Amino acid sequence: MNKYTHAGIAYIVCRLISGKRAAALYDVAGSDEVDMTELSREGFLREFDEQHQDYIPGYADECSYRFASSSGYSVEIFINLKTFILHVCGSSAYFIGNVRGDTIYLYDHKSSAHFRFRVIRYAGDREKTSESVFEKNS
Repeated sequence: MNKYTHAGIAYIVCRLISGKRAAALYDVAGSDEVDMTELSREGFLREFDEQHQDYIPGYADECSYRFASSSGYSVEIFINLKTFILHVCGSSAYFIGNVRGDTIYLYDHKSSAHFRFRVIRYAGDREKTSESVFEKNS
């Protein structure tokens, strides 16, 4: 798994739980910004966005959700309010975490690694500078 896989998972759960489309994420551990508009223009995330363009979240309580793309990838997501478990179908990979405000906490079970992404810009927001991200972290 690479940072884009984890950022993609953060993007999907953020969208399903908050209903907002993240345009840029900040990988707190990696001290790196991930431009989600680039990643969501093709493949799995593009299909996800197309199918969920009118999606309005509810406060899911013990809700199961499955998304399959034409590329053959599919994920199954269990959401309980702001907490999630995501399983990549056909593999042993699964991820658990939660969304708190603009921060997505993610644990990759297979690699036993924790990730934290902060949304620094949502689609439709005006451009924010990286300085404002660092000011928030101080």
